[in-house]
This record gives sequence, structure tokens and C-alpha cells, in this order.
Amino acid sequence: MIKKALILIMACIAVIIISSPVFAGARREDVPRVAYLSPDNDSVVDLTGKASLEFKWKNAPVPGGGRDSYKFRLIKGFKYDFIVLKELDQDVFSIEVGADKFEDGVTYSWYVEQRDASSMVWSLHDIWSFKVTNKK
Repeated sequence: MIKKALILIMACIAVIIISSPVFAGARREDVPRVAYLSPDNDSVVDLTGKASLEFKWKNAPVPGGGRDSYKFRLIKGFKYDFIVLKELDQDVFSIEVGADKFEDGVTYSWYVEQRDASSMVWSLHDIWSFKVTNKK
């Protein structure tokens, strides 16, 4: 009888844990990816006479638990040579990076993740790249 009661209690605890919003929403796949606007993927960016380059993304789709913040990353090439690592407020949909951070003829990649406010899980991300030209 005690064994059956323990098994029943453990089963109930397992159901509570599995159905808990913290555990149910704690998968990166459940947090919508950020949709990028610019600079375009596989583009060539002419920085002639420009003081900065603006990166933009859409403010939707919002995670089910609401948005907590964004994480922006700018990388020289495609590896882990980070130029900019910045966490941004939930209502910021762009960031400007000074032209002095870029080199002529070099390819850069960038991505943005958003964090679900209830589960605190970061989204997966796509990576866009571009090549800088005429940086003077």
C-alpha cells in the first residue's frame, strides 16, 4: 500500500514538473527567431562617407511569455571574432555600429536573439553576412 502511494505521489510530481510553464517554455525552439531587415544577407555595404552602419530587425514575433530583451552580435568573418556583443532593451529594434569597427574588403556576420520573459530562454538565430567595401 505504501509503495503504491509513493508511486502515485512521484507520478503526480512528474506531471506537475512536465506541465509547469517554466519547464514547458524552456526550449529554445519555442522562442520565435528574430526577423532581420538590414543590412541584407549576402550584400555588399558601401561605407563611403558614413559614420556608422545601422542594423535593423522586426519587433515581431513576440515570444509567448513576452520579450525580456535582445542580444546583438557582430562577428568578423564567421567564427568567434566578436566585434560587438550587446544586450538591448525589449523595445529596441536597431543598433548603430561605428564605421571605424569595419575593414575594407572584409566579410562580417551578425545575429540577434530575443529572450522570453517568462522562461528566460534565448531564441535560436539565423546568421546574416555582408561584405564591406569603400571604407575610407
